Amino acid sequence: MVDLRSPLQSREAPRSGTSKVDSTDRFAPGNARWLLSTVLWLTLVFALASLHPLFQGAVWWFVPALVSAAVLAASAAARAAHWPSAVASLAGLVVGGLATTLVVSGGTAILGVIPTAETLERVRVLAAQAQDSIVSDQAPIAVSDAMLGVVVVAVAAAAVVLDVVARVCKMPALTGVLYAVVIVVPSLIPDVAPSWAWVVATVVGYLALLIVSSGRRPSRAGVVSGLAAVVVAGVVTSLLPTSLIAPITGVGSGTGISTGVNPVINLGDDLRRGDPITVLSYRSSAPEGDYLKLVDLVDFSGTRWSPASTQLDRRNSVDDLPAAPGISTSTRRDTVTTDVSVNLLRSPYLPLPVPATKITGISDAWKYVDDSGVTVRSTSEGSQGLDYRVTSRPVDPTREQIVSALAQPSDDLSAYLDVDGVPASITRLASSVTADSANPFDAAVALQNYFRNGDFSYSEDTPVREGYDGSGLDMVETFLQRKSGYCVHFASAMAVMARTLDIPSRIAVGFLPGTRVGSGEEWTVSSNDLHTWPELYFQGLGWVPFEPTVGMGTTSSYLQETGAEATPSAGATDPASPSASATPTASAPSAATPTSTASDPSSTAGASASSGAGGIGGTPLVVGGVAALVVVLALPWWLRMGRRRRRLGQGPPDAALSAWREVIDTARDLGISVDQAATPQQTATVLLASVGAQSSAAAALDTLTAALSRERFGGVPAGEEASRSARAILSALRSGSSGFERARASLVPRSLFVQAHPRTAEGA
Repeated sequence: MVDLRSPLQSREAPRSGTSKVDSTDRFAPGNARWLLSTVLWLTLVFALASLHPLFQGAVWWFVPALVSAAVLAASAAARAAHWPSAVASLAGLVVGGLATTLVVSGGTAILGVIPTAETLERVRVLAAQAQDSIVSDQAPIAVSDAMLGVVVVAVAAAAVVLDVVARVCKMPALTGVLYAVVIVVPSLIPDVAPSWAWVVATVVGYLALLIVSSGRRPSRAGVVSGLAAVVVAGVVTSLLPTSLIAPITGVGSGTGISTGVNPVINLGDDLRRGDPITVLSYRSSAPEGDYLKLVDLVDFSGTRWSPASTQLDRRNSVDDLPAAPGISTSTRRDTVTTDVSVNLLRSPYLPLPVPATKITGISDAWKYVDDSGVTVRSTSEGSQGLDYRVTSRPVDPTREQIVSALAQPSDDLSAYLDVDGVPASITRLASSVTADSANPFDAAVALQNYFRNGDFSYSEDTPVREGYDGSGLDMVETFLQRKSGYCVHFASAMAVMARTLDIPSRIAVGFLPGTRVGSGEEWTVSSNDLHTWPELYFQGLGWVPFEPTVGMGTTSSYLQETGAEATPSAGATDPASPSASATPTASAPSAATPTSTASDPSSTAGASASSGAGGIGGTPLVVGGVAALVVVLALPWWLRMGRRRRRLGQGPPDAALSAWREVIDTARDLGISVDQAATPQQTATVLLASVGAQSSAAAALDTLTAALSRERFGGVPAGEEASRSARAILSALRSGSSGFERARASLVPRSLFVQAHPRTAEGA
């Protein structure tokens, strides 16, 4: 045996009893440096993907996957540069911090990655918003800047922990605890089904991690154990929703209903759930029962209605509810008392008859949202199990009061008129339906009658079957053509059409009055009573509820066309009307607008943080993601080129040895089978088949082999001819390989992911 190490190293006698490492074994412990980091990352992104039932879209997965790749790649690169393992993990932590700052700073950080005081304030606001969303939203959650920031921070931290546990602590098996925590999360969320495919992928990735880290080929027992682990993971994630959640809450998967901050998202699924479930009951002094509102949907993106972006103010106590906006003191109103008992409804909103003027029986955790029409919400409690009393005062105007209200100039309600990109067919239809209406109120009544008295039919299945289930403009346009849908379609269509007529509108989500028990004042409300209806604003009357859904609910008796011309007068505003302070004006925005209240500084910051100007934005995010992906993909190539430059620039006494090692590694990268235990002459014979026996590279191969022998065994230092010969051989090897092999060698160089070992050979 002869040693191809440097002359100084070759003088050191090997320790007795030391066995030779088979460096050709891909499972050998020393060969797992980059491979271990790669498997750690892949298993993490598999586990992360198992959370997809909890979120909408793919940005929530793609961005954290890139950030975690940057963390683990930085740590692996530092170790490849022979940094201490703990310092390498620290490098990953620093890179993770910079990448996370880039994602969450929203342009407030210096150069995008150096936090400022403004960045810290934005993080505080985003954290509060994320907590609100986690507590209140129903899966799948719309991924806001706040929620994306939370996921990115959590995944970056997980990547650092995985690296420390597997590489610094040398306990890769312990990483399974973190992976298990991630994949079990969907099982702890009511009404969310675990993702079997990603659970299996995570378990397989973890088994691969154990194989790579242990340095052993998978045994039959290991394979059997892995299959058993997959089965156990599947059984556990399938049983957890019913075995764990149901005893705790009383409502497991398939029992009860839950609503998030935007209840309309899953309203259709709840209506189609099958057998109805009684979710609450109430006693009311109203002869026909009460519509019970949960939340108002104000913002319309063109694809979906959503609640206004507001932050709860801790001072908005239900002990001091604001007056309903826009209602004149002269408008006739009823007084209704309702006692509500919530059973199987989990919601961050309180079901209320509106407009509520007094609520008793609930804790201080519940706050009214804003003055635009009282809705009550909590960020820490749910509605299930509550018993409370509500006093409400709905309007019941006479015809004369309606006509009088039409003469009042309306304040600025542009936030409730915003709707861009409305198809021309919808605008034309709205104008056609209301062509004979004498005033905006009559136009609203005409729209309601168009749906209730026309050719429309109620169907929960037709929109799903024909692909237009939703509340976006495309869905509304199709619904108006098909004339078949359920409450979401009717309410959205009327609200959009009203806005095209310059009538402020929004959508209320809640429950129909339900079913009367006997002939008394008691009513029961089931999951089948989930409902949406439009509310249109008229100065002097406030927010007036309409019922366009055919065959559902009842319409108020005062919703009749007046036939009177609207003649606004500058002096006609009722001086006693609370509209001046309860509705937005052009000069002084108030709580009636879907913006944050001026009294809460954090609300203003929160609104700013969630706006497009302060957020991440779609285009920058895509560009940044692509750039980060390019950097991650190019990192192995950059490290490999650095090693090549160092080797070919090596001077005496190891110039020939360094050049030879580069030739061997390049051959391995290109897929050429080279036995690392072979002699230089034997290896040269293998390489000769790739470079061609008659080529100039063959002569260069002979020159380098001779220089290596003289350097190793004759003590004659090699000169620049070793580097020149190596470059000629490398060029020939690449020229003789296919395009795919060259690309693979550049992007995934095998020699970089497999730790090099001293090469030994027999004979010279």
